[in-house]
Amino acid sequence: MRHSRRAHAVLFLCRDNAILGPMAEALLNHWGRGRFTASSAGWEPAPGVHAVAVRVLRRAQLLPVVLKPRPLSEVAGPDAPAFGVVVLLGHEFPGGTVPLKGDPALARWHISDPAAIAGPMEAQDRAFERAFREIEARVKIFASLSLEGVDRLAAERRLAEMEATAATS
Repeated sequence: MRHSRRAHAVLFLCRDNAILGPMAEALLNHWGRGRFTASSAGWEPAPGVHAVAVRVLRRAQLLPVVLKPRPLSEVAGPDAPAFGVVVLLGHEFPGGTVPLKGDPALARWHISDPAAIAGPMEAQDRAFERAFREIEARVKIFASLSLEGVDRLAAERRLAEMEATAATS
């Protein structure tokens, strides 16, 4: 008899959840191959996912299930799942504590906001593709981690080591 393992619930959290969060969610749901269930949310969600991010995800054949940025309150309510890992994306982080169930491991992925790039569409496309590749590199490493039987502190240590490896690659 096979024992079915529960997927690790992971939340990608960023300010507006319009670019980095949807990319990370789609990538982990793809590369996690059922071991992970990714969601994303923002503490100041935008009205929609950025059009260039949608284009990048479409080219990669990885459209997120939800094309409308979710507010943090949607994934932090009493009926929300308990996340084992929360990954803060970008360079901005919410003030105070993040009101989530349980005691999730916390990671920070410092990825530049591609929307900050001004200039011709080609420059913007390159910035979005670069952010996508940076997230994908981290997601591939993350998806290869064994988190079975690992406590929160050990998971945070592994995540920090993973971030350092990805940042120097």
